[in-house]
Order: sequence, then structure tokens, then C-alpha cells
Amino acid sequence: MEIQNTTALLVNLLDSKSLPGFLLQLQPGNSLNAVVDAKLAANSFVLKLSGGQLLRAQTIQTLELGQMLKLEVVKAGTVPELKIIAPERAAQPGQTVVTQALRQYLPKQQSLTDFAVSLRQNALLTAGKSDIVSVAINKALGAILPKNELITAEALKQYISNSGIFLEAKLTNLPLTLQGDLKGHLLNLLDVLQKTQGNQKTLSGGETIHPDKAQEVDSATAITLPGDSAGIIDKALLNKTEGAIARIVLDQLASLPQNDDKQNVWQIELPFIDGHRIDLVKLKINRESKTTHESEQANWSVVLELNPPGLGTLHSRISLAGGAINTYFWSEQQNITELVREHLDLLSNCYTQAGLAVGQLDALEGAPVHAKSPASSLLPALLDEHI
Repeated sequence: MEIQNTTALLVNLLDSKSLPGFLLQLQPGNSLNAVVDAKLAANSFVLKLSGGQLLRAQTIQTLELGQMLKLEVVKAGTVPELKIIAPERAAQPGQTVVTQALRQYLPKQQSLTDFAVSLRQNALLTAGKSDIVSVAINKALGAILPKNELITAEALKQYISNSGIFLEAKLTNLPLTLQGDLKGHLLNLLDVLQKTQGNQKTLSGGETIHPDKAQEVDSATAITLPGDSAGIIDKALLNKTEGAIARIVLDQLASLPQNDDKQNVWQIELPFIDGHRIDLVKLKINRESKTTHESEQANWSVVLELNPPGLGTLHSRISLAGGAINTYFWSEQQNITELVREHLDLLSNCYTQAGLAVGQLDALEGAPVHAKSPASSLLPALLDEHI
């Protein structure tokens, strides 16, 4: 068998007796899909066909491990001649993992705000209980802090650390400090809910449903707590917990270092409790400029998305450069933009009291305009509309 007019030999076949029949079935114009399975020498490779057959191919082309190839039969016979008609660059191992994760978590993601609301409601249903489910619910709720506990820089820094974005990094360091980590508590809650649901499912009226018939239960399904607690939690909490974990994972993927292996962005969502409300702030921390040989310091900016009561969605970009702090606000509503602009002097005074030099402060109407970080395009770049 030949590729690009060079010889290709068959090797390591699982069933060599079936090989002659397979070769004789090939006709000119037939196409085959193959992947580069191994490199034997400078111009010698092992190709694996979609049917599992292994070929040893000689080619002057540069092939990469994992590269997908489209092959066309040029000449039939006991030693068919093939040519490469559609080589595709192999995805880097890291990109493959990220792509697989995107496929898994994108359809599952749900709002952290909706999850927190459901979690709080179920915490009220299990108030005073000491079973494993109730404990897991209350621990997860305890990882979502009230707004009044986030007013200091140190508290906010700690909450960002416990947002779940850095969970796996914590696991690599000893001693482990997972107390209060949102993703850690969500994973524990998900595990507990899945085990409980697997053991018993009930209708809201109390009728026991066998696990094998769980799919027949409608959205009114609830999960009975074990033991003497006799509490019932909404089954939707399990799905929302999965969705919240998926949301955090997607933020982790968007925060991965790029080709230069430098950390250029962190994308974080922080749910918080504001009285009877559950609210959320989105942060994107961007590297504004890369380090140079003259200085190891890079300028950073923080982009915020807030939803203050009565003000709608408000975007802000805060950057510290040249020793001065610059802040811009954006709102789609003209009256809100004017309101913010009228109170910029209060922000200026706060910056001054904190010992910061004040740079540009302004409020603008319309959609926010942010400098695009290379890492901020990670997710769109990995999405394939043909997946």
C-alpha cells in the first residue's frame, strides 16, 4: 500500500487473515479515515484506520501524532496506492481535553444565582436536621457569603480564593485548605444527593418510586431524606447543583493560560446574599500588558458586571496604571448613566481615603467597551458549530 507514491506496509494486525479480503474490497475513489497512531522513524508512521486496521506508511510529509487524515484510494490491488487528500492538524493534548470538557459542561451549565436561591429554599426545608443531606446543603449555603462580609479587601480576596476556580490548585498543595471552597462543597453536595436519589425517590405525596422507574417521575419529584429527619427536598436541586458546578468549570476553562503559558485572565462569578435576595457579581481580571525584560510588573484591569437593585445591569472597568486608578461605568439606560456620573465624586473620595491616586473616572451610556485579552477568546475559539 502506498501513500504519496511511497510504500506502506501493514503491521500489528489483530486479525491478519481478514487483511487480503479488506485490501481487495478497496476500489479507486474510495476514501478512508485514519489517524497517526505512532512514529517509527523520520518518515515512517503507523496509521490506524477507522476500522481498526494498522498500516505502516512511508511519506515525505510531516505528520503529527493524533493527526486525522483523509485518504483516497488511487489504485486498487493487493498493494493499493493511497494519497492524502485532507490532512488536519492534530489538536494539542491540552486543547483536546478542553474541547471534551466544553462538550460535557456547556449543555449542563446553569445560573449560580438560580442555584443559590434553590439551595437557600431547601436549607429552610431541612432546618434543624442533622442527616448527611441537610449537613451538605447547609455547608454549601455557608460557602455563599452575605454582602456585608465582603466589604473589606481581605474578605473579598478570600472569597475569590474560595470561588471554586482554584480548587484543583489547592489540591496540589499541602496542607489542604478546602474549607469554604464553593466548588468543593458543591461536589460534596452533588455526591450526597446522587446517592440519596439512587436509594429512594418519592412523589411529593409520599409514594415510593423504584430507582429503575425514576424517569417516569415528573418535575414534582422530591427526594426523601434518610433516617428520622423525614424531610423532603426538591429534586431540581440536584440538577441545579450539576449546573452550578458546570458553570464554575467553564469559568476555569476560560481562565486557562494561553500559548505563552502566562496567566492573562481570570473569569470568576461570586454569588452573595443581600438580605432576602441572592445576587451575583461577575469579575474578569485581565492582564493589560505583558512583562518585558526591563520590568517584571504587568498592568491589570478588573471588569465587573453588577445588578444593583433598581439600576439594572451595570458594567465597570477598573485599571491601575502608572500609579493611578481609572474607572469607567457603562449602562444601557441614560438615566442610570447620569445618576452614576453625578456620584463619581463619592468614588473619588473613597479612592483618596484608601491612599490611591485617582485617574480617569467616567460613566458612559451603551454597551461596555473592554480591551480584549488573548485569553478572553478561549471559549469561542474552541467551539465548533459542526460538533
